[in-house]
Amino acid sequence: MEARNSTSAFSASSVFSRTTITVEHLSTATQKAALIPLQDQRLAMNTNFIMTAYAIVWLGQAMPEFVTPQGFVEPFQLDKEQASELRNATWTAQTKLYGTSLNFEAADVRNESSSFGYSNGKECNIKALYKPVQETGSEFGCLYIGYEMDQHADYSLSGMGCSSLANQHLFLAVWGQTMGTDTVTHVSAAFCEPIYWTQAVNATVRVPSMKVTEISPLEPRIPLQDGIFNRTAFEYVIGTGAQAITSRADISETTNIIDQTSKVRKFGILGTVTNMVGFALGLNPTDITNMYDTKILAANFEDAYKLLHALAMRQLMALDVMETQSHLGTINDRISAITIVRPLAVVLEILSGLVLTLILALMTYSYTRPSQLCNNPASLSDVIAMAPDDNSSPDYTYEITSKSNGPRFRLLGGRICVSSPDNASHVPKFNSPRIGSGSRLTKTEAEDRSSLARPIEMSMTVALIFLLTLLLALTTIITLSILAKKYVGLPVPSGSTVVNQLVLNYLLVIFATFLEPFWLLLNRQLCVLQPFEELRQANAPALKSWRLTYTSLPPQMNIWNAFRAKHYVLAAVCAIGLSANLLAISLNGLLHIDSSLMAERTNLTRLYEPKFNQHQILVGSADHRYVAKANLSDGVALPPWTTSDTFLVPFDVKTTSRYGTVSSIQASTHGFSIRPQCERAYFNDTALITGEPYGVYVRQRTPSGGSVSCGGFALPSGGQNRSNAALEVLTQLRPIDSGRADPGSYRPADFLGNATSEEMLTCGSILVAGFLRANLTLSIDGIKTQNSDQYNYPVIRNISSLSSLWMMCRSDIALAPYEVTVDPSGQVQTYRATGPEIMNPSDAFSNGTSPNSLIKNATFPLVNGRDSGPYWHNDTFVDTWFAYFIKILSNSTMFVDPEQPVSAFEQVVPCVKDLYTRLFAIVLSQNQEWLARAELDSTSHGLLFASSERVLISHQMFVVTVVLLALNILVAVLYWTRPPKKMFPKLPYTIGSILDMVHASGLRFEARKQGKWDKDWRFGYGRFVGTDGKPHVGIERRPFVQSLDM
Repeated sequence: MEARNSTSAFSASSVFSRTTITVEHLSTATQKAALIPLQDQRLAMNTNFIMTAYAIVWLGQAMPEFVTPQGFVEPFQLDKEQASELRNATWTAQTKLYGTSLNFEAADVRNESSSFGYSNGKECNIKALYKPVQETGSEFGCLYIGYEMDQHADYSLSGMGCSSLANQHLFLAVWGQTMGTDTVTHVSAAFCEPIYWTQAVNATVRVPSMKVTEISPLEPRIPLQDGIFNRTAFEYVIGTGAQAITSRADISETTNIIDQTSKVRKFGILGTVTNMVGFALGLNPTDITNMYDTKILAANFEDAYKLLHALAMRQLMALDVMETQSHLGTINDRISAITIVRPLAVVLEILSGLVLTLILALMTYSYTRPSQLCNNPASLSDVIAMAPDDNSSPDYTYEITSKSNGPRFRLLGGRICVSSPDNASHVPKFNSPRIGSGSRLTKTEAEDRSSLARPIEMSMTVALIFLLTLLLALTTIITLSILAKKYVGLPVPSGSTVVNQLVLNYLLVIFATFLEPFWLLLNRQLCVLQPFEELRQANAPALKSWRLTYTSLPPQMNIWNAFRAKHYVLAAVCAIGLSANLLAISLNGLLHIDSSLMAERTNLTRLYEPKFNQHQILVGSADHRYVAKANLSDGVALPPWTTSDTFLVPFDVKTTSRYGTVSSIQASTHGFSIRPQCERAYFNDTALITGEPYGVYVRQRTPSGGSVSCGGFALPSGGQNRSNAALEVLTQLRPIDSGRADPGSYRPADFLGNATSEEMLTCGSILVAGFLRANLTLSIDGIKTQNSDQYNYPVIRNISSLSSLWMMCRSDIALAPYEVTVDPSGQVQTYRATGPEIMNPSDAFSNGTSPNSLIKNATFPLVNGRDSGPYWHNDTFVDTWFAYFIKILSNSTMFVDPEQPVSAFEQVVPCVKDLYTRLFAIVLSQNQEWLARAELDSTSHGLLFASSERVLISHQMFVVTVVLLALNILVAVLYWTRPPKKMFPKLPYTIGSILDMVHASGLRFEARKQGKWDKDWRFGYGRFVGTDGKPHVGIERRPFVQSLDM
């Protein structure tokens, strides 16, 4: 899970925390693009930027590169080598902002009975303009009237009393409202003139999307100079919806008035609106009655103007121009960094200073203090060598170990000496030895275990306390891990970083900190007693007992010596002592705070049943085409509840949960899909030379057992001679007159006017697609005259080399249960079928609906309308949405290229099916009212996911911690189940106690011999006859020693 930009996760040290910081790098910014020459802009300014504006306003498309609602930022590029290393950063540089604003003045509105007149009191006096509210049932109306006249525009200022060239940049904005049932309309209007300007700014863009995040003006705005931007061509396009100079391009770039009928219905406006009206309303979805105020009316159109101007400027930019200007820029890279928790750092600094002071003092004291040691007293033999070899004072050590008020001792020349009252040092002399001193045990005393000593650390009480502590720690960590997995983390202790550090890090580190010195103590005890444990057997070699140097190093450092001596328990204790540092590290990194996706179970209200009770289509709606275009061409997300092949039945989404703002919702629902089965078809292509529209024909059986003749037609357009021409056809069949002698060719009048509903549905559920190639000559374009039902059909003078591929698709409606995850807006994130698909389920249709009726009505918007037939073309530009989508889906022009032969059926049919299923799902998403409403108390179970700060357990650190604690427990069990035996009345922790074990032994003298010990010698702790001829218990070598019975 990704950490948020806060101190939410902790580093390996409790003094540090991880956060996100901004690092600034200086760089050189150069010009990346420039406007194309003015003479080329008129041709380059097609309607593609209007289609992009539709996607931004209505479909949620993000702003393109360097485009903002305020204007267009001239693109720039920072140093490529430096920028490539910092991809998730922001760039800031000086550049230009191109923008526009409106000057407006309220119009004088005159009510002229059935029409209204508008005047600006100067040269513009508009007369006899229809009321802005024209559609029956429409409460509001809004008009945008530009200056230019074009066949695609109903009104123009130049043709309505405002023809002076001085007004060629004016437009009239009109707003109207019907007042109750009266015929009088409440109207306001404003004459507006756009002003174009440029401004030097500092712009910040986010890489790699190049989305502008901040603009800071550097200089005042200045009017845009003439010769830079062709404002006339721009205003022509947005005013008429058509390109000023017609050029060949795909339909997505030549569409005139974008149909926004379904979008503005929610504002109470019925009927078709111009592009500018739809955008002005869509960018300001507030109370439409406010537009009676001409300031608000002009401001809304200004917002639309700014967006369209910015998109047009982007379209006119030529990329990769010669770099002519350079400025200083900055790259602000947001990186994850380690920061210091200052209160804890202060404490650490004070303690570190104190420790450093003590270390320096100790080093100084140790270095300056005089030493009388001649060798390192690392082993028993080295300690014994410090005793004097005076044979006349065997009880010397008794004075050392038992007298509290006796003489004082000092080390002189590597020997222990007695200091007399006059500070003279001499070796003590004793005339009468003491029998029965501390370690002189009779056999009865040696066998009395109760009189022998063992370190309290090795007692069973300490063992139980220590083992229980380790088991409790292990159990606690495992329990926390289980709870963290079950509840996706644990609650955060506090909102304070310091408190969180203390609770989540320091408490655990304190446990490991105290664990280490305790193991150090146990290790030290074992290092001292291990040589005596070897000697207890009375058969120990010198290197494993007498000469062991365990006390010369810190206890943990004896791991290698212990392994060499085969003291594996001691080696394990050394290792586990060292591992305490690793345990501290792992415990410190065990718990951290991060963002987790938390799930909350809830009941979600069902909005619809998986059942259709109507499907009345909005005739002429093209929303599905614009949605598909934005999705396939520009990567805009599909509508809510829609996937590439399925429409999912919506449910009510919740935006908050107990964990915070909901990011996604998971629940079960149903989904509808269409499953087309397409087959190769063959039709009478020779109908193309009859001088009438060509048609397709098929006999189809109805559900009741009858039959019907189904046909379709497409009116080919294009009035020029076409060599190597191509044509793409998509048509929906309808019942036709089966009595015609030649069913392969017919006029629109041949469609049955008295066809039954069953016949209409049977034919309407069949979709036919065709791909043709030919050489032909047409006489005139096939067009429909205005306000007339008569068609002028093209006469084909000549056609040759005709080839075609036809396919006919019959479809089924599939219903299946799904588990779906959506965001709060309904955008599908994941979905999967949880059951089998049911084809054409009868219980999914009610109120006279049926699978065929749904297919027919949902398919109707997909085909080319009767008023616009397909075009023959001899290039790879296409004039139909069907051909355009096939071109996009295939990522190729092979299916529409007239220079290429007709493709094989197997190549084309996957694209046709893909397109059909996509568009069908989109059509359903645009017509959710076709579904039956669910009952008010109908709910379904679901999960709400929200991002929340939680305490998480690092899996790696958890494994390390558990393993180390388990090893601690194992070694502790070994330590206390195999302790050294009790052998001493006093533990051998002092020099006197060690010397007391050998004061009567011959080893006292042999320990001072130079050279190596005889490797065959064996040593032991037991009974022996001392040099004084008396029995003793201590250390002696074999064969002079006898082991104790212990």
